[in-house]
Amino acid sequence: LALRSLCSLKLPTIVEYVVPLLRSGIKDSSSYVRKTAAMGLARLYRISPETYNAGRWTQALHSMLTDREPAVAINALNTLNEVEEENGGVKPEAKTVVPLLKRVREFNEWNQCTILALAATYQPSNQQEMFGIMNHLDPLLKHSNCAVVLATTKVYLNFTRNLPKVHFSVIQRLKVPLLTLMSSSSEELSFTVISHLKILVSRAPDIFADDHKHFYCRYNDPACIKKIKQDVLVEIGSGKNASELINELSEYITDVSPEIARQAIRSIGKISVKIEDVVDEGIELLLSFLDLGTDYVTAETCVVLMDILRKFPDRYEDVIPSLQKVLQTVDASEGRCAVVWLIGEYGETIDDAPYILETLIDNYNDEQSSTVRTELLTATMKLFFKRPPELQKMLGRLLDQAISDSNQVDVRDQALFYYRLLRHDPHEAARIVNCEKVKVSNFAEAEDHEIRDQIFEEFNSLSAIYQMPSVKFTTYRPPEIKDPTEAPNSPTTSTASNTIASPLSSNNPAGTSPPITQIKTETPLEVKQTTAEVKKTVPPPAIDILASLADDTPVVVDNGGNQQQQQQALTPKPKLAPQLYKKKWGALPKTTVLTAVLKTPVPGVKQIVALFRKNHIDTVASGAKGGLMKFYFYAQSAKDSSFFLVEANLHIESGKYAATIKCENKALLSDFEGAMKGVLATIS
Repeated sequence: LALRSLCSLKLPTIVEYVVPLLRSGIKDSSSYVRKTAAMGLARLYRISPETYNAGRWTQALHSMLTDREPAVAINALNTLNEVEEENGGVKPEAKTVVPLLKRVREFNEWNQCTILALAATYQPSNQQEMFGIMNHLDPLLKHSNCAVVLATTKVYLNFTRNLPKVHFSVIQRLKVPLLTLMSSSSEELSFTVISHLKILVSRAPDIFADDHKHFYCRYNDPACIKKIKQDVLVEIGSGKNASELINELSEYITDVSPEIARQAIRSIGKISVKIEDVVDEGIELLLSFLDLGTDYVTAETCVVLMDILRKFPDRYEDVIPSLQKVLQTVDASEGRCAVVWLIGEYGETIDDAPYILETLIDNYNDEQSSTVRTELLTATMKLFFKRPPELQKMLGRLLDQAISDSNQVDVRDQALFYYRLLRHDPHEAARIVNCEKVKVSNFAEAEDHEIRDQIFEEFNSLSAIYQMPSVKFTTYRPPEIKDPTEAPNSPTTSTASNTIASPLSSNNPAGTSPPITQIKTETPLEVKQTTAEVKKTVPPPAIDILASLADDTPVVVDNGGNQQQQQQALTPKPKLAPQLYKKKWGALPKTTVLTAVLKTPVPGVKQIVALFRKNHIDTVASGAKGGLMKFYFYAQSAKDSSFFLVEANLHIESGKYAATIKCENKALLSDFEGAMKGVLATIS
């Protein structure tokens, strides 16, 4: 208790008294004292990082990971994660991960999640080790806590991601415990499990095809669960179960929530578009919804029928006769767009088509939706070339109103384009406007494989709940550093410490947005952006401290006899966004470490960056703070467009230079190393 209270004071003046107590505490015979000392080291690191580093406490914490008392081991692991946060947490090495996994069942459920999160970043050395770990963790899949089950699931998936056959077998093994957990949990936990199941279903829909009834909506399910269950039903739709699925979805049209009813209609349309065998049955069901007389059902049905006809245009004879009864009663803007599109495409088969458009043209100024106005222009032009006597005057009135519309510039520009096209050559205009349509094979909304892969990489996180990558809902900011060689007379420089805040949104009034994150630094940062210039109100993505240097083997710096040839091996002016740099850095293993001793005094940050850039090696961020220069370099191979990434540290006083290098193609590493050595030769 005394040790815990003393460490909690957070005063720099007590550090000299705390250190001896911590040193004896980690060796105490009482496990309670040892676990308190482990947490005390975290507080010591917050108060005085220099004292922590000088005492070599990290080695002591690593030895505590094997402590016989689980509470001591997990506190040591949590402290190491905090200390190594800038480097991505504890390094997933076999000597660290394997002993913890062997005794994982000794820990409580939340500590098990911490260990499993570390194990998910570990890659076994061979398949025998991988299967051994998976067999050992198998009982955790039956755990009552869904956090433990999902953490174990992530370990299984990460271990087998490069083994497709084993990967799908693992998903088959995970299916039963996850479906059981989904059915037996509370509504909140059920939603969490279904969100993760949706990710697995998108990767292996055939595995879940026979279990589609587990995803049927129950009458007392909350709306959020009903929505995600419908998404899963669309994913697992196949030739075997498609007919049963669309009939089940048709039952949800009468749901008390209009949004659930709309989604059910969209889901029927997606399955019909996806599986041609049931398109006729789907169209028949959708047309039956028009008899319900509900506004939002009618509007959504028109939108879905439009998508089906874009994929299967030869089905229009089944659709148009039934649609004629409701075309004039649709109120929602999305539904009106669909109706207008149908009239433009198939107006020659609809007797009242010109008169339906005439009503919209006469009420043009009352129409607020620019989308409807744009679609109305296109449909009227198309129908004009099919039924010119009836549409000529209508088209003239419409073009006159649209060209006079100064509030919606895109509509005005489109009207001017059509007007000038008609004046130039009506026959050419007919050829352009009524050209033969390319049959839609896949809708862009369904082609989101890259986003799905990003979400899968972030399995067991908020990305699965939000169904979007973390970059969409998090904000990054790089540390602020400044070149000490610059004169402190810049208007943006302050001798006092600066607090940098990330604005929330450009929609908030200037000066009133509270900061999302605050980073205190001594001097401002100099960031090198390689992509197009970003607006000042948008903060640049952060580049974390990505890895620590673990190898100090010196290298001999070549004076650049082959420097020109090495330059030719790299792409001039490579382009790599900071956000993509961070993602690549986290995914690539460390390839090598390059060290050298440069002649002092060393040049400034800007001069060093310029020398590297001259040799086709650019930076995403650079700066200096506390006697240390830090650079994040990158280059691109001219042979296969693969990237080389570098985190470099240069001690200003001693001239010691160390660079951690990662590359996408190790076969080309020698070319890049030669270029790096050539630049270092010019500096030294």
